[in-house]
Amino acid sequence: MAAYKNPDPSVDDEIKENNEENKISSEDDYSYREDVYFAFIDVLGFKKTFDDHKINEKHDDVGKFRDVFNYYFELMNSAKFMIGQSRTKCYAGQTSDSLYFYTPRSDMLIEFIKVFLHFNLYAMSQGVFFRGGIAKGNLFIRESYQFYGESVIFAYLLESSIAKYPVTIIDENTYQAIKDFNLPNDLVKNQSGRYYLNIFAFEKEDVKMAFDEDSYFEMKEINYEFILDNIKKNKILFEYDVKNYEKYTFLLKEYEEYMNSLNKDE
Repeated sequence: MAAYKNPDPSVDDEIKENNEENKISSEDDYSYREDVYFAFIDVLGFKKTFDDHKINEKHDDVGKFRDVFNYYFELMNSAKFMIGQSRTKCYAGQTSDSLYFYTPRSDMLIEFIKVFLHFNLYAMSQGVFFRGGIAKGNLFIRESYQFYGESVIFAYLLESSIAKYPVTIIDENTYQAIKDFNLPNDLVKNQSGRYYLNIFAFEKEDVKMAFDEDSYFEMKEINYEFILDNIKKNKILFEYDVKNYEKYTFLLKEYEEYMNSLNKDE
């Protein structure tokens, strides 16, 4: 009698195995959080850069974006307030050119803001400009990277529909929640009733970040000449584009205001 031989696997068998591996248990339902702060941060002109230059892995801009995104996660992974936190405390992630962070705790949001302000300066020195929104609202969470809720929607609307310039706008509920935490001077600015993060607030003496002692991470130095050059470069590039030209005239004004404040302190 011939020995028994297992039948060769078929495509249907592979599909069945993959479905079993990828199946999500119905017991892992979404958890609900009433008050969560959600930050949604987006790169300006990301799609246009790819469309205009037909970017591939060898293009110079790929390295620029990769370095900036990597630095975001280096900062977040080394920040003390992020160490050992579960999905219910805070989470930082990325989807395409969008960076995000969420937490139900006001103190953790303030620590995130400090980290982001430094990161944003570094990004501008590399020619990458961000615009964002931070909003307070509910959030439904399954895995750390699986979520939806009004906090996400509000933060996205602040970034996409309300923020005219490369700044991160904070909604009224968020500002009222964090203003009593002894905010460092000038961390938040107000224009026409809208609160936004002061781009250059990180350089104030009372804005300090705390990093894990066991981390081998080194904070990058900010080259302000590079920031100014990149702002001016974009100002010239968009001279005949009213919408984008105003973004960089705004940044130039913020930069000059910061430099003037340094001269007054001397």
